[in-house]
Amino acid sequence: MILGFKQQFVEPILKGNKIHTIREDSKDRWKTGSHIHMATGVRTKSYSCFNEVDVKGVQYIFMTNHRWTFEVSIGDTHYCDKYLYPNDIEKIAINDGFKSLEDFQKWFIPLIESSPEHCFSGKIIHWTDFKY
Repeated sequence: MILGFKQQFVEPILKGNKIHTIREDSKDRWKTGSHIHMATGVRTKSYSCFNEVDVKGVQYIFMTNHRWTFEVSIGDTHYCDKYLYPNDIEKIAINDGFKSLEDFQKWFIPLIESSPEHCFSGKIIHWTDFKY
């Protein structure tokens, strides 16, 4: 399956600094063993597949931003039962290819605030053996 990335993430992926991606997955497409064609320019004339890997694992992630408090929890099922502290959230941000927790929040808070439920629910798609 094709998984699109912004150009800013290509180098961190190829260098091994970005070890997973976080995506909505309402159709439950991403599962262990799925084959990923990592690409930029998806659905355009500038399409470029820059890497291929297999999904080594998935974890569920839930994010909210209540009263200026950014909260993240994760789990191995839809029930995200592990609440993360700021240093753990920062580790996810860095492993997801962001330079800082602030950059991670700037990326996800608009998604959270624009959703009707004021949350983000999705999956961490791992292509290494690392898990939280």
